[in-house]
Amino acid sequence: MLDPGTHWLDFWPIPLGILAMIIFLLLPDIGLKRARLKRWAWSPNAGLILFVLALLGGLMGAQIVAGIMGSEPVDLSQMDIRSTVFRMLGGYVGQVVILLLVPGFILGLIRARRNPVDMDRIPVSWWRGSISGIGGLILFYPMVLLVSTVVGLVVMWVIGRSLPEMGHATLVQLQAAAETADIWFVILLIMIAVATPVIEEIMYRGLLQEGIRRSLLTAGESPWMAIVITSILFAIMHGAVVDVRGLFALFVLSLGFGWVYLKTGRLLASIVMHAGFNVINLVQVLA
Repeated sequence: MLDPGTHWLDFWPIPLGILAMIIFLLLPDIGLKRARLKRWAWSPNAGLILFVLALLGGLMGAQIVAGIMGSEPVDLSQMDIRSTVFRMLGGYVGQVVILLLVPGFILGLIRARRNPVDMDRIPVSWWRGSISGIGGLILFYPMVLLVSTVVGLVVMWVIGRSLPEMGHATLVQLQAAAETADIWFVILLIMIAVATPVIEEIMYRGLLQEGIRRSLLTAGESPWMAIVITSILFAIMHGAVVDVRGLFALFVLSLGFGWVYLKTGRLLASIVMHAGFNVINLVQVLA
């Protein structure tokens, strides 16, 4: 049953999300048959290997920082803002080290032959990519709210009570620390708004999605297969910090990231879209 405190206005994301979905389905070439596919310097396997290595590098970086600080990995809700900043920073440094060093020394040795078909449509300009990222966010954000609301209603119907308003552990942590904000609070905001979108889009769209799209297993298939597989993994990888609403919402959001990337041929487009989504969430926390 629904929570007695639920008001009909709480359902406003549903019609808005349905409208956004209809608009998306009416857009030209949503099947991405004329996607702006770029040349790739590496073989598909090389990109997938680099993605896995970067994940491991991030885990190692976070573990090293935890060891230096003399703390074992704990639930995020039990950590203070300073510890969260250092753990995230350690993870990002580990990922960046892999992304910068491995291609030149290892993966550069297994380059693939460049396929001229990949350049049928050149990427859009950087400023059009940025605008497309904003447009993608405007289009997909209502759909993300729709999925989150529907999943929340289903869970409420099953367990008889509503879920907490904030479904992301980091946002809950920031909300709790907002009244006593310090320099570490500001640094965490900047990392979430800037560093996270850049690194995650390089890894998930630039490496994982492209590696899957160009692999032999998906050869000849719609680019949407790579987008969907990447989005499933993207949501699962965030499972430790989000609730069930967040899992489904991030899946839909990731579909948008993958779509706008292939639609424009610019990773900047998905980075801008990702950053915009994170900023909206941060504003909601601070409001």
